Amino acid sequence: MKIVYPNYKNSIMNVSNSILKHYRVKNKYASIKALDKELSKGYNHVIYILLDGMGSNLIKNLLNKDDALNKYMISEITSVFPPTTVAATDAVLSAVPPIVNGHLGWVQYFENEDVNLVVFQNRDFYDEKRIIVEDLRSKYLSFERIGEKIHKQNPNIITNELFPSFVKNGSESFKDEIEKVLLITHNTDESFNYLYWIEPDLIEHKTGIYSKETKKVVTDLNSDFEELINNISDDTIVICIADHGLTDIKEIPLFDNKELIKMLVRFPSMEPRAINFFVKEGKLKEFKDLFNSSYGKYYKLYSKQEILDSKIYGEGEKHKMIDSFLGDYMGLAIDKYMFTLNNGNGYIAHHAGMSEDEMMVPLVIYSKK
Repeated sequence: MKIVYPNYKNSIMNVSNSILKHYRVKNKYASIKALDKELSKGYNHVIYILLDGMGSNLIKNLLNKDDALNKYMISEITSVFPPTTVAATDAVLSAVPPIVNGHLGWVQYFENEDVNLVVFQNRDFYDEKRIIVEDLRSKYLSFERIGEKIHKQNPNIITNELFPSFVKNGSESFKDEIEKVLLITHNTDESFNYLYWIEPDLIEHKTGIYSKETKKVVTDLNSDFEELINNISDDTIVICIADHGLTDIKEIPLFDNKELIKMLVRFPSMEPRAINFFVKEGKLKEFKDLFNSSYGKYYKLYSKQEILDSKIYGEGEKHKMIDSFLGDYMGLAIDKYMFTLNNGNGYIAHHAGMSEDEMMVPLVIYSKK
């Protein structure tokens, strides 16, 4: 398995910085030159699409060369670390890396509330009966979104975010989002539009990255994308990326290792393939030795300081809660295995590890100019 690290000068975060640069919004992170060049042609409408889990591995292996998502993929870029929805989509929407916005994984430990929080769902990962009244993400992890930055600098620009039906007035299909954005661009003078769609991530988790079911979803998404680009006006540019890719995995029931679990202050957090451990005082060396002897073939274990020194979460002013989010050790998946936490979900494929499949995503650009 080829290991790939995030490149914070050629990542999904940098795509957002190119868009901010196009709208004359100052931001200190690098932009992507090829995209800068295309945007310099001048467009009244920008459509920025993120397809969850659409790694470049899917485009190269499941689509034909003449299919639009393949044909107009100008390059492959990296996700951020970890390559997972919470960290990656918020790096895109904030245009800053995870170290700055504090979004590090699906489950993060909030010490004031003593909860392993599912960040996007505001619930306790290990206790389904516990009710979290306050929105902890809004309380601790809010940030200015790219649409807000663009509109502040350019009050004449209409900015929109289109999401699936899990948000109020969300769409039931990617096709529905496309119909909405075409209506916007054909009826306004200037607009910036961010579209997020939840597939093919969901189908990959259930059936694997190259299953017939995944192929159908990817093919259908490509057809919808072609419908979009066939109907845009000459003053519109479409930019399409993914938050991360996935890779097929085999599950390891971590909680079966009762000796290891007993050494923890609390249950693990973050991600099954980028897993965060808070270890009891006096047990650090014992934990490290047992973890490496049990899982060293599949995971590389790093101390908290090694993680911070590596800048794997990016560079910039560290979010004030980073030190409390990170435990004593983090295990990064370097093989096809994944720890099951809680009761597990029977995943066939997953993400957040260091493989090429998970880290590399497409940069697709289309316009009629």
